[in-house]
Formats: sequence, structure tokens, C-alpha cells
Amino acid sequence: DLIRFAREEVIPVGPGRGSGAGSIVAYCLRITGIDPMRYGLLFERFLNPERVSMPDFDIDFCFNRREEVIKYAYATYGKKNVAQIVTFGRMLARNVIRNVGRVMGMPYGEVDAIAKLIPEEAKITLEKAAEKEPELRQRIDSDPQVARLWRLALRLEGTIGSCGTHAAGVVICDHALTDHVALYKASNSDIVATQVEMTWVDAVGLLKMDFLGLRTLTVIHEAVRLIRENRGISINIDNIPTDDDAAYQLLRSGQTSGIFQLESSGMRDIAKRIGLQSVEEMCALVALYRPGPMQFIDTYIDNKFHPENIVYDHPLCAPILKETYGIAIYQEQVMQLVQACGGFSLGHADIVRRAMGKKKKEEMDKQCALFIEGCKNNGIAKDLAKVIWNKIEMFAGYGFNKSHSMAYAFVAYQTAYLKANYPVEFMCALLTSESGNLEKVAYYVEECRRIDIEVHPPDVNYSQKDFTVVGNAIRFGLCAIKNVGEGPVLAIVEERKSDPFKEVFDFCARLDSRVVNRKPLESLNKAGAFASTGWNRRQVDACIEAALSEGQIAQRERAAGQTSLFDMMGMEESAAAIHQQPDLPEWPEQELLQYEKEMLGLYVSSHPLAQHAELFHRFVTLRLVELSELKEGTDVIVGGLINTSRVLITKTGKKMAFIGLDTLEGPCELTVFSDLYEQKGFLLSPDAIVMIAAHVNIRNGEHTLIVDDLFPIDEAEHKLAKAVHIRMNAMGATNPDPDKLAQLLGRTPGTCDVYLHCRTGSDEITVHATDACRVSPTLELQRAIESMFGAGSVYFSSGMGLPTHFKKKEAPPQPKWKRRAAYSAN
Repeated sequence: DLIRFAREEVIPVGPGRGSGAGSIVAYCLRITGIDPMRYGLLFERFLNPERVSMPDFDIDFCFNRREEVIKYAYATYGKKNVAQIVTFGRMLARNVIRNVGRVMGMPYGEVDAIAKLIPEEAKITLEKAAEKEPELRQRIDSDPQVARLWRLALRLEGTIGSCGTHAAGVVICDHALTDHVALYKASNSDIVATQVEMTWVDAVGLLKMDFLGLRTLTVIHEAVRLIRENRGISINIDNIPTDDDAAYQLLRSGQTSGIFQLESSGMRDIAKRIGLQSVEEMCALVALYRPGPMQFIDTYIDNKFHPENIVYDHPLCAPILKETYGIAIYQEQVMQLVQACGGFSLGHADIVRRAMGKKKKEEMDKQCALFIEGCKNNGIAKDLAKVIWNKIEMFAGYGFNKSHSMAYAFVAYQTAYLKANYPVEFMCALLTSESGNLEKVAYYVEECRRIDIEVHPPDVNYSQKDFTVVGNAIRFGLCAIKNVGEGPVLAIVEERKSDPFKEVFDFCARLDSRVVNRKPLESLNKAGAFASTGWNRRQVDACIEAALSEGQIAQRERAAGQTSLFDMMGMEESAAAIHQQPDLPEWPEQELLQYEKEMLGLYVSSHPLAQHAELFHRFVTLRLVELSELKEGTDVIVGGLINTSRVLITKTGKKMAFIGLDTLEGPCELTVFSDLYEQKGFLLSPDAIVMIAAHVNIRNGEHTLIVDDLFPIDEAEHKLAKAVHIRMNAMGATNPDPDKLAQLLGRTPGTCDVYLHCRTGSDEITVHATDACRVSPTLELQRAIESMFGAGSVYFSSGMGLPTHFKKKEAPPQPKWKRRAAYSAN
């Protein structure tokens, strides 16, 4: 009923998640959208005669409209019969110290310092913290006030400090919930929730359902709508072909920005290595990329490309493990192995899986004996049965629910299908969904540029409220402009239906000055939204005062029923004559871009870093959206323009700084400590373009960047290079002289590898110099090589790859083979 309502109201619903996707009845009722017969999903994983707990469906709805479904549940089943589920915020180690210190009236800085001495570890307790951190123990023993703080905190640790509402859980009953459980309602909220947490809802006999909001469903739904409106093509996204070549080529390329589940660098890398060719392989990838089974990724890939290496313990295992190249990945495979080898029913096999997952030793010993006996009946020797049991036990420790993995793999495939076949509409939908997140918007705008999709600035005559598709380009929505709210935007879009705005005077005369006043008008202009009128930003800015004044007069006259001068003349030419376009040049580009960044949060028409994009592509190693995935201490390279530099004085009287950096992917903040600041603080001036070597620091759960070194962009190529590439037959060069080159390289010792690129006919020979010829990538070396072989004959890079800089249009076709040889310079 809930999903029927959502579909009838055109609220996007996911294909299912969790074990419910294994039910063919759920599939027939359209509760789920994955055919369990086709993909080998087991009903017994969802429900079986031996299972005593209630099954439940976790349902994904459109992120923006999930609340509508919850309201429908209240309206249909009764407010007394429906409630959300409470969550308890417990006072754990650091939190309890801060709370107790606050109540004791201790200075915040002192309490904060004590809390920060507690190691950042999962499930750390106060007792363990005192054992691990000597300074913490010393402060407890030496300071009576800290000792009292510690004693009180120990007594309160783990107690409930706050109440909230579960993000998805909803309880539905056929009669009043108060017959079973107490309810809770916060004084500042209308939400009614149970007084027991999710794990106890089952225990009191109630049915929990999860109403989850999945942003990707919103993106998919919006992309399908845009495709229908823009191209006249109607797509049934739940019934698309699962063998689309373009989608799999996209996945194998690793260009998976915006693809559900596959955006992280780790997922991209494995998708390329697996060479994804099917939804089944995508399902396996979703299940494998987790801490437990990650150890088997290399084996999975090797077995795919070398099936002759796969060894099955018994022929009965082969049909079960064939799909995953000889490795058990899923919980369903654990159940099938127990069924096939031990002769268990699938319901009994699920009990075994649960016992293994919870490591119930007595139950496992009992089931092991039954399994070995069953294997004996199937002709499997006792010793081999024990081997198989031990492997099954290992599989059960990390096995993933295939029903859930397949459902999410299908959502991932849907996004890949849309991006590969309808990239403009997909990226437009993606930008709209992330419109409140400037970092993500900047990242996806850069992705649009990478795949040759133009992103136009907002415009009063063309932009809608959100991002829109314009042919093969995307236009910013007016709501993206700072200080321009939904009210002014709706007024602008409605008014221009009769006639486009001709210039700023026409704009102010037609719109209510109480809705669109000076602030939104100035912001629209700074964002370049009057470009379609033919007026540049300086011209509009010069006339804002007069336009607002005339607009107010015109509006008063209309309100009084009077006819304006222009209405009497009835000629657009007369208005044009009075409101002549001022003879003023456009603002300087730097000023234009600064205002664009101020109003939109990113650069759209161009970027101050555009001239260095190729250099950043070669050397920058950090994608900002992946920062939160990196481990403590990871070394990264990042480059950009310094927009802020906040200098602080440390306790020792030295200076340090927090700098804001604009990169091609958006803004980030970095910390420069005092030692480096003393050496290079002079480089931290606003608008300076720099390259930075940094490392990841995780503090209070936040990923930050600590600067290790920084240098001007002009020096970056030589500071960061790991390899020097030399084109020995560059255009216009004289005949190459290897002896002179060898002498030159020998006089510039360093740590960079040297690669010589030579063409003989249509073949390419890449010669890699040995350890005896490593050089220092200095500007002097570059000039000397170019004097020998011509301009553009040397290229610094971070590795071996053939430099794009060398791929001249007039060069012969790319070689069909490459020969690598060793070259040693004496």
C-alpha cells in the first residue's frame, strides 16, 4: 500500500534493499524491482519456517518526498497506530567529560584539553583512555579538581544525554501503540516516537519499517524527466537493458563521478581492474569493497582473467561459486553451500549462517556435527567435510547480503546508463540535487567541463529556478545566486513569460520593487544574469539606482490606474532612446570572476586557474570529495589560489596560519604551522597561486590538511617532477645528438627518472634511462635541452605515461607497439 501510494503520486521508489529483494511475491506486487529468479536471490534469506523474528522491508524513497509517504501512513493507519522510533544520544568518553566539566563550572579550555587527551578510537572508554595516555593519568593523579571530574564522568559514562528520532524507522500497528510501548514527544516537535530504541521494537512485538531517503533516486527521476522534456524520449528506468555497452565502457574507464556507490577512488580503481561487464560483477564489487572481503579482491580479479586457476573443493561447490569466480562473497552462497554439501534445508542453512555470524560456539559445534553427517550422506569424506566447513565458517564472517548488494548494484547501473547515454540531463539532475552543497557543485561543474558539457552562468531571460538543460549545455538556476531567494526567482520567471526583459530599466519597471529590490538586483548583475540583454555588468551597475527609481514610479502609476509615457508612445524605440546603453567597458576579468565566485560560490564562465589546468592535472593527487576517505598521514598534492590567510600567534609567540585555497574542484582549508610559516609565510598573500604538499590529519573526526611544503606555481613543475620526458626529434630541431645529451644529463644529477621518446617511421621507441642517469628537474636543464632539440622537447611529469604535451597534431599516428630499452649515461 505504501509503495502503491508512492508510485501513484510519482514519488521515486528504489528497487528494494535488504533480504526482501529475495521474495518473488514482493517482486510481483512491485514492492521490489529486482527479479529474484534471474539473479539467484533466496527467499529463505528473507523468511523461512525456522525464523522466529519478524521480517521487514527497508524501502528507499525520493530524498525530497519521503515525508509525504510517512504522512500517508499516519493518515491511513491512524495517528495512534503509527510512530517513529526514538534514538538515544549516550554520553561517551569525550562527551561525558565535556558535559560534567561544564556543570562543574570548569574553564572550557581546560576541559577541552582533557577531552582531547582521550585517544580517537572507536568504542574507547574512560578507563582504557587513562591506561593508554600517560599524560591523562598524570593530570588525574596530580589535580584534585580533574580527579573529581574523572570520578563523576566514570559514573555517568554511557548514560543517555539526549533523545532524537531515527532517520528512517517507522512503527505501524493495527491498534493503538500505547497497548505495547510508551511514546515520546519533544516539546519543540510534533513527531511522536517510541520510548524504546530500534533493537527493542521487535522485542515488544511491533513491526518496524524503514522509510529511507535516497538522494540518488531523486537524481534518476529528475534525469528521466529532463530526457523526456529535452529529447522527447520516455524511459522506464526500472526496465532498461542491462547489457548497454556505453554504460560498461564508462564504468571500466573509471570516470564514475556521480555514479552511485562507485565514486570513491578505491571503487573506481577496482571497477577498472575488474573490467566490469555485467550487473552481476557490479553486485560482487559492492559486496567485496568492505573491510572483511577486500582481501579477496585480487583473487577475484585474477580468477576472472585466469579461470584455469580456480579450484573447487568439491564438484557440488562449482555451480554455487562459478558466478563469483570461485570465491564465496554472499551470505546466500554460504546457505547454498550448507544446503548442497550438508543436505540442509535453506531455512536450516540460514540458522547456520546466523550462528556463524554471531559466533555462537555451542550452536556452531552442534551444526558442524550435523553438517559432517550430511556430507557423509552426499559421499563427501569426513576430512574434506571439515575443510569445507572451516571455509564456510570463514565465508560467513564477511559474507554480504546478495539481495541488498544486487539492488544497489542495479541503482548504480541505472546512474551509469544515464550518464553514458544522456550525460547532459544526468549531470543537470546531479547538480540540482547538490545545489545546496557548494563543494559538490564545484566538483560536478568541473566534471561537466571534463566531459565537454558547457555550464552557462544564470540569466534573467533563460534560467529557471534550478539547473536546466539548454541543448547540449547546462544553465545555472537563479536560486543558486546569493541573496536571490525563491520569491524573486518565481516573480522573474512568471513575468518574462509575456516578453523577455530588454534591459535593467525594463526589468525594474515590470517587477514589484518589494520583491526584487536593490540587493537581489545587484547580486543578479554580479552573477552576470543580464548578459542576454546585451548590457555588460558595468553598464547595469551604473544604471541600478535610476532603474529602481523609475521602476517604483511606473509601479505607482500602474497602481493608480495612470498611463505611463511609454504606454502612450506605444513604441519600444522611444524607451530605447531614453534608456541608452552607457558607453562603458566591461569590468576586468579578475573582478568579474571574483564577483561570480562571491555570488555563486564557484567560478562558472572561466577560472583564474584555467591557464594552469594541465599542470594541476599532472601533479595534483587529491580530489576534494575523497578527502574524508583518506587515512591519517596520507601525503597529497593540492594546488590553487589563496583567497584567505588567517594568521595566529602561538603560545610560544610564533606565527602560524589557516589558509583558504580555491582549487579547480572547489574550496578547501589548510593549516600552516609555525616552522614552515617562518620559512615561507611570505608566499601566503591573497590571490597567490601555489602548489602545496600536505598530509591528512584527522582531529575530532574531521579530516584536515597540514601543509608540509608550498611553492609558487612557476616552480611547481620542477619541485614535484618524478620524471623528465625528452622528445629527441621535436619539430624544428636539428639532428639529435645522444652524446651531448648524455653529458648534459650527467652534469645534472638528481632523483628524477629520464625517458627518451624517439620516433622511427610510425613506431615509437621509449627509452628509460637506468639508475645511472637520474637528474634534477631544474629550469636550467629544461632550457639546455630545448636549446638542443627545440622548444617543447622537454616535459616534467609525475610518472612514465606518454605526455599529452608531446601529442602534436602533425605527429605520425600513435604506434601499435612500444619498445622499452635501458640506456646508461656514463
